[in-house]
Amino acid sequence: MGCSSNNGAADDSALTQQNITVAASPAVDLAGLYIAQDDGLFARQGLHVTIEQIPSSQVVGAQLKGQVDISAQSYLPYIEAQAAGARFRILAEASTLTPGTRALVVRAASHITSIAGLARQKIGVNGTNSIGTLLTSAVLQENGISPEQVQFITDPKGYPAMPGQLQTGSWAAALLAEPYVTIAEQHYGDQELADMDQGATENFPMDGYVATQAWAEKNPKTAAAFVRAIQEGQAIAATRPPVVQAAIAKADDLPSLVTVVMALPGFPTGPVNAQNIERVAEVMLEFGALGKQYTAEVEDGALIRSMIS
Repeated sequence: MGCSSNNGAADDSALTQQNITVAASPAVDLAGLYIAQDDGLFARQGLHVTIEQIPSSQVVGAQLKGQVDISAQSYLPYIEAQAAGARFRILAEASTLTPGTRALVVRAASHITSIAGLARQKIGVNGTNSIGTLLTSAVLQENGISPEQVQFITDPKGYPAMPGQLQTGSWAAALLAEPYVTIAEQHYGDQELADMDQGATENFPMDGYVATQAWAEKNPKTAAAFVRAIQEGQAIAATRPPVVQAAIAKADDLPSLVTVVMALPGFPTGPVNAQNIERVAEVMLEFGALGKQYTAEVEDGALIRSMIS
């Protein structure tokens, strides 16, 4: 797939841990991870990476127990845990929202044709108090609908099952991520009601690579080697869409009919941008995912700074 050099390769003997486990689910937002794995970028850094699919609701607990070294998912549960006293470190950014990568969709025959039509309706999401719930809440509010006027229903099987579940009529709409937005449109003729990349959530930070602070401090050279490989993967993902499509087709066993037309997120490179991640904490505070007692820490940026080396 992509190409890279050996510049910056780690000295294997200097790594305190060469075998690391990363919790992640195949998604276009994490293309940098799968490219780094497929292209041997981790191996060039002296790392052997095992990617395990673990339900997002269980990842934080698994990391705190030492069962997972690094996770690749939404910042939301980590910011929540950090506020409550846990200590995590954001190693690198994975993705940012772009048009089409998160969308509210309705069935082809739905009578709902606008955001206003969602009042007093059920909306399917992939997790309680998830990033999808926050994005939807923000878009609802910007369109004059209080999030309290809708009922969010979590599908325990997550995004892969949601396009099919929407057809049963259990919900009026569903918040989907790519490639499942495209799958819903292609397989069922579902219609996009609203794109999440608008207003307060435009270019919103979505996913990142996170370790416990204890692990990062115990294994600084391993963490640095992981970040170097991820940065190479991110750079490829940001500039070579066909490589992203191939990586996700392989990781998620998808046909090219889906991957060649799916929308791609932004793939940030470089040091973690604290000001950007603070946007997540601010929206969490606004919609109750963080308690008001954390207002000062959010507003002065101390909460997010504590998560970035």
